[in-house]
Amino acid sequence: MPRPVDACVRVVVVDDDAVNRHGMAALLSASDRITLAGAYDHDEALTVDDVWSEADVAIVDAADHRRTTDQFPGVAVVEHIRRHAQRLTVIVVTGHFFDDAVRRRMREARADFFYHRADMADAEALYDAVLHPESARRRVPEPRDPEGQFRHGVSEHTRVNRAVGYALENALEERLAEHAEPRSRRWLRLRGDFNRVARLTPVTSDGRRPDRPQDEPSLPQITRFIAWAMKVKHPTADQDESSA
Repeated sequence: MPRPVDACVRVVVVDDDAVNRHGMAALLSASDRITLAGAYDHDEALTVDDVWSEADVAIVDAADHRRTTDQFPGVAVVEHIRRHAQRLTVIVVTGHFFDDAVRRRMREARADFFYHRADMADAEALYDAVLHPESARRRVPEPRDPEGQFRHGVSEHTRVNRAVGYALENALEERLAEHAEPRSRRWLRLRGDFNRVARLTPVTSDGRRPDRPQDEPSLPQITRFIAWAMKVKHPTADQDESSA
């Protein structure tokens, strides 16, 4: 249902960069049609519950390249929001607009809109996105390179966010880096447990299906998948991305 024209929109901002967070909060507060309901970094946003049911819009930054584990903490924030508020409008803002992993993960998390940070640097564009989301044309896009996803074993059946959650809970990235006894029963069991969550398609190092039947991804494939799903990629020149 469209919001009444004279209604004041309650907005929450989530961004780990203090300059971006405070700057966007100041711009939003300057509008007499917007009420700033909160401004948090990603970790803080995961500790608050009631604010989401009372807000109309959440603006969530997707990435934080300074993190050593999952560099897309905005995904967990969007999932947290959805557990507390189904109808709140979630706008993702990122400098990593062309990264297929964050697109896929935000679609799984059920974000509503997806903006390049440069498109939200103008105050009028920011106000328009917040006050008129129903007229926006920036829904979370499909990945740009489906074949690139498949080279990591990612298909429409893969549950990327659940796989990342499993990797974080089990310190999988660190354990894989040790390469301790890769043929042991422990690793065979881990491959099976991981893929019951992830549902990756086994592929070779060059992204092809293995010549021999294989039920679980190899440890190198899991390592490549974790890097694809959890790490900020260096932008190419034609993408002209900035850090989120």
